[in-house]
Amino acid sequence: MIPCKKGAPTTRAAAQSVPSAPSKPDQSSSRETPADFLARSSWTSDLDATQPILQVKDISKRFKKKEVLKSISFDVYPRDIFGIIGMSGSGKTTLFRMLIGFDHPDEGDIQVQQAVLAKRHKKSVSPAVGKMSVFKYPMQVQTRFGFAAQLPSFYDHLTVEENIDFYAQLYGMPTRIREENKQRLLELTCLGAERDTLASHLSGGMQRRLDIACALVHNPRILLLDEPTSDLDPIIRRQIWSMIRKINEQGTTIIVSSHILEEVEQLCTKIAILHDRKVMGYGTLDELKSLFARKQEVHIRSRPGNFQNILLHLKKEKVTIQSSMEKDGALVLFTPKEEDVLPKVAAAIAKAKEHVTSLDVNETTLSEIFEMLTQKKPSEEGGAS
Repeated sequence: MIPCKKGAPTTRAAAQSVPSAPSKPDQSSSRETPADFLARSSWTSDLDATQPILQVKDISKRFKKKEVLKSISFDVYPRDIFGIIGMSGSGKTTLFRMLIGFDHPDEGDIQVQQAVLAKRHKKSVSPAVGKMSVFKYPMQVQTRFGFAAQLPSFYDHLTVEENIDFYAQLYGMPTRIREENKQRLLELTCLGAERDTLASHLSGGMQRRLDIACALVHNPRILLLDEPTSDLDPIIRRQIWSMIRKINEQGTTIIVSSHILEEVEQLCTKIAILHDRKVMGYGTLDELKSLFARKQEVHIRSRPGNFQNILLHLKKEKVTIQSSMEKDGALVLFTPKEEDVLPKVAAAIAKAKEHVTSLDVNETTLSEIFEMLTQKKPSEEGGAS
């Protein structure tokens, strides 16, 4: 890594706590040759895809007497887009700060595959060690992880290109590789036309793109994004998520927090639900549905629409109905998930002399699972592997 001026941050992560902006970085050469950088950046094939790239193992965190996180555990696998959802104040940001080694837990550990850190630090890593604690190798973690926080870390009075150059130089990237990565990132984030624009003059969506570009400048194996689409309009949110998907397709494992559950449901390969200091459940969406979805929705639209008469005949047909409601001109029945109720529902509608215009069974959504889990009592908690 190139020497920094006294008091200057040594990585982008450390730079987030620096209040004043630096001058534009020079183009001096690095002690690391292009060949060395390319060697340590060639990492897509040395990870064991059958093992977690990152493991969170029973971590707990307190601030004075307040317990913020309690016995948090989950596994993230290579090339996952791992979503963490939770209400404001649930501990998401605290968890992210521990994932990159900024804060230490009071109990537990966070470990990564040896291959995540081994390329650049071969001499300091025993080949027999399969997992490494992020807290024992903080500098290595900061050079192999990328982190874009909720608040931007770029410098307002530097241009897009100057910001990317600055962070690239912090990571000790040789000039040629820095230029190649900069061009790649400008194209990936669609910031090429804004390369000479001051960061302060960018729109909110463009600023978010710049922040992510700065977090990617050193080719991290794991990228953490804390609420990357907050306060953005729906069109810009879709563009940001499209960019995140492209980043993931290039081999980067992504851990992202969001409060927009519909986006997480559509784009994340794994999801963890954080509530009341704990992970209430985690896994794929199908795994969460299998574990926690206890009901299905049957939506009935009919003419003339005498829903009370339908309910009366459903009772005669002995259809198990947990609850019912009228919504948007339809009768919505909540029935046990494992039961095949449609034949009985159709029979009841026919006996009620109603003409069906639509009959649909809707699966449980992530929003419904989240609402259910966050209302559970502690004794009812669970998790997917």
